[in-house]
Amino acid sequence: MRAYLKILPYLGLVLGLLGLLMLLSFTGINACQMANSDINSIKEHTQRALETQSLEMAKYHGFKALSSLENTKTHLNDCGCEPALQTAKDTEFNLKKAVRSNSLEDSKNYLKLALQNTLITLDALQNFQQGYTSTYGDDILVMNTKEVLNEQGGIMVSPAKKIQQKMDQSLSEFETSLEAVVQHVDCEDAFNFINKIITKSNGNLARSTLTIAQRQYHARVKTISLDALKRLEGCPTE
Repeated sequence: MRAYLKILPYLGLVLGLLGLLMLLSFTGINACQMANSDINSIKEHTQRALETQSLEMAKYHGFKALSSLENTKTHLNDCGCEPALQTAKDTEFNLKKAVRSNSLEDSKNYLKLALQNTLITLDALQNFQQGYTSTYGDDILVMNTKEVLNEQGGIMVSPAKKIQQKMDQSLSEFETSLEAVVQHVDCEDAFNFINKIITKSNGNLARSTLTIAQRQYHARVKTISLDALKRLEGCPTE
């Protein structure tokens, strides 16, 4: 109990920073890419719905396409591509009509419209990404097209750049907190505490589903923790 009480203040601080970093690191960082993936999924299911000769299967794939649209609209909004967002809403309207149709012919008529909307949405998103990448470079992106129109070309730092800055700041604070553990907590207790963070990082890095940002995050946490562990002279090494 005594050891636990000694480490408790640092535990709260370190875990708080890690929790904040996890929240900041992986939301919105690839909104346009995620939207692109969603739209391709919608296109694939809509095409499958059009290919089937069964109303039941047409509705099945139509529902599959619809299930991706809420996330798609969120990602397109975060990405800032309003033209694609508007046509995605048209896609949603026609897909809902398709899955509510009582005949295969009616369903396919709406599915054809939904597919056209989807292709327009995909094209609009690709043009949006290419246009701003070529004009402003990979690190600069127009965040909200309404604001840009209102402010005559105002430019903001991209979501990825903002997230990277927050990651760097949070990891710096994490490193400072671990240094406090090294300096002020009993050696054995500090060793056990930091070693658990390293073990957790190793487990996370072994996951095959990590994004690039997630892998970078866990690798840096591990590196910082290993450096802190090395400064604990005379502690267990097992």
